[in-house]
Amino acid sequence: MKLPLNVSLVLSALCLASAFSGCHNEDKPKAVAPVRVTVLTVGDKSSGSAISYSGTIIASKIIDLSFQVSGTVMSIPVETGQFVKKGQLIAQIDETVYRNQYNAQLAQANLAKENYQRIAEVFKKGSIAEIKMIEARANFGQASSAAKATYQNILHTRLYASQSGYIGDKKIEAGATAGPGVPIVQLLDISPVQVNVAIPESEINNFKKGDKASVTVQALQNKQIAGVVDEVAVISAQGIPTYTVKVSLPNQGNQLKPGMVCTILFKEKVGAKGNSTHAKGTANVESVDHIENAEAEGSADGSIVIPVQSVQIDENNRNFVFVCNAQGNKAVRKDIVTGDLFNNGVSVVSGLHKGEQLIVSGYHKLTNDAPIQIVK
Repeated sequence: MKLPLNVSLVLSALCLASAFSGCHNEDKPKAVAPVRVTVLTVGDKSSGSAISYSGTIIASKIIDLSFQVSGTVMSIPVETGQFVKKGQLIAQIDETVYRNQYNAQLAQANLAKENYQRIAEVFKKGSIAEIKMIEARANFGQASSAAKATYQNILHTRLYASQSGYIGDKKIEAGATAGPGVPIVQLLDISPVQVNVAIPESEINNFKKGDKASVTVQALQNKQIAGVVDEVAVISAQGIPTYTVKVSLPNQGNQLKPGMVCTILFKEKVGAKGNSTHAKGTANVESVDHIENAEAEGSADGSIVIPVQSVQIDENNRNFVFVCNAQGNKAVRKDIVTGDLFNNGVSVVSGLHKGEQLIVSGYHKLTNDAPIQIVK
């Protein structure tokens, strides 16, 4: 059926408008949201890193207090966790046996003294041989010494704190029999404390006394405390190829308690090679901006070292990274050649230059020339 002329013109106009509208919508580019990324300046001091280890807080001194004589424990007037001062009474055993022995030997010493005095008077008159006087004097000396030794046993029936500290554990209770050298209580010195850190044998030579560390204590709302390496073991743990490094920590207010778990960050040993498994991320690599005097990122020969996790591999087995363009609004892919692995990353032989802005997070969402937004 043939449509009227005016209807045909209207339909034609509508089709043309629809076509123009469709073409306009197809040509309009879609806005692409920029990828949020973080960056570090290649070769900048602030890009230093450190290996994270787990450790356990221990007392700087653990002293087992014990009696020097045996006997029945009469009292232990302290409790676990109690703070005691140097010279404070810790425990007491029954002194009856030693007191009786002393009284008997004191009586013998007094008798020997009187005998010696009488013989000495007779000797002065020339009525007795000198040897008799010498024997009497020797007997008096021996009896006096025996009485003094027994009196020391009486003193040893009381146990006193050898220094100020906390009672960590009570090994025995009142009424039990104590023996010489048998621990009665455990005295802990927690000012300062130490952190025991297990270090693999491949890395132990990177540590020395005086190295700085940052310790994060989870039990104290992740409080960070600066510490110093106090001891580096030269003998590995029995049956395990690890060595113990002890980090000394100040303990203001005695908030740090033995047994607390913490995380330790050692300032990176720049140029000290670690094993490849460690460098690839089995240990936690974290920022150490808070560690004093962080060294510039690099290896011993001056090559650039970057975080190993920022390096990607394409289908042609080429290593590449993303850096920011000069305006800081787009990602630029750069092929690189990597070298040796270090504890703080991997060295770059070619492809990067110091001063470039390396993208270290959000890179897995990027392509070349992708828009980015740098997050501070």
